[in-house]
Amino acid sequence: MNSQTLVFLGRSGSGKGTQVDLIRKNFEPYLYISTGALFRDTAKLDSFAGKKIKISMESGGLPPEWLASFLWEKELIEKFHGNENLILDGTPRRLPEAEELDRVLEWLEVKEGLIAILVDITEEEAMNRLLKRSRIDDSKEGIISRLSWFKTSTEPVIDYYEKSGRLVRIDGMGTVEEIHERIKKALNLP
Repeated sequence: MNSQTLVFLGRSGSGKGTQVDLIRKNFEPYLYISTGALFRDTAKLDSFAGKKIKISMESGGLPPEWLASFLWEKELIEKFHGNENLILDGTPRRLPEAEELDRVLEWLEVKEGLIAILVDITEEEAMNRLLKRSRIDDSKEGIISRLSWFKTSTEPVIDYYEKSGRLVRIDGMGTVEEIHERIKKALNLP
């Protein structure tokens, strides 16, 4: 197995999804998993769980940790063939998820190292960007809650990857193209 895993981290509004879309062109073959998209899709289901997730997202909360892991693990089980690169957007968001991801990748025999890319922007910049877009989970209260949650729950994930030498910090300020060039340079991509 020669696949490599890229994990994209950053505050809501950091532009990591945009950067993932650009990186995919240089990282084929790949399997892309966006936990946020999986949650949004699940929130549309006409089920008890779908309704609970929708309520949680509209209030700026996050569904339980086990559900996030379940969703991306299910995607890996169903879609990973063993030879493509993995691109994970918005996962892991909590330290136990990062540890679980390491165990899952080991089980899947993904031999190449995981690289965690942090698209780093300030909290103020994140708020400004999020207030300009319109998504189900972008109410002002929801944004404030997610930004606070990032500090308490996702920063330990950043520390986890930094301590293991797998974190690449990218300055997320500037144009989309400038940020993309920084990421490509850090990953030695053409």
